[in-house]
Amino acid sequence: MHVDIDRAVRAVRAAQEFAWSWTVADLPVFAAAVGWTLVDIGKEYPRLVTDLAVNRPETSANIAVPPSPFPPGQLNRIGFDVTDVVLDDPEVQLAVDEAFDEFVHQLFVTLRQGPTSSWAAPTRGLRWEFPHLVLEVTPGSQKVWVSLINPAYHHWYEEITELARREAEEEADDD
Repeated sequence: MHVDIDRAVRAVRAAQEFAWSWTVADLPVFAAAVGWTLVDIGKEYPRLVTDLAVNRPETSANIAVPPSPFPPGQLNRIGFDVTDVVLDDPEVQLAVDEAFDEFVHQLFVTLRQGPTSSWAAPTRGLRWEFPHLVLEVTPGSQKVWVSLINPAYHHWYEEITELARREAEEEADDD
């Protein structure tokens, strides 16, 4: 399994320092800043081809479109893989976990701060919340990936998730 920690850390560092407006206009500027190629600009799901040496360097950006509660063209999230995506290999989990541990260690060193939150289910992950960026790193069963998230979108998503959790608890209590 290929892992590209150096380029992934550089992309995260660039994202942390980037002057985000969280609109589609950020995509070509950010892509140029990190050495990525922007493809399908103007489409509902623009794609970015990263410079990471992994088997799936292509990723997409999540853009708000109606009936989203956000204005059309708002950039909500960009995600990218730090490792190869390995399918149908139960042995890969150890390599994914090791890559995750090494990557987040490098993030601690580079960002000079620990995460603001973590979780363990359904997968484990870490989150850093900066004023203009929310960064999430998560290992799955097939890869390690990074999400660069618009703070407004993140806040909205957390509220919706909490409301759904409360409703499920209330329904369980009523049964």
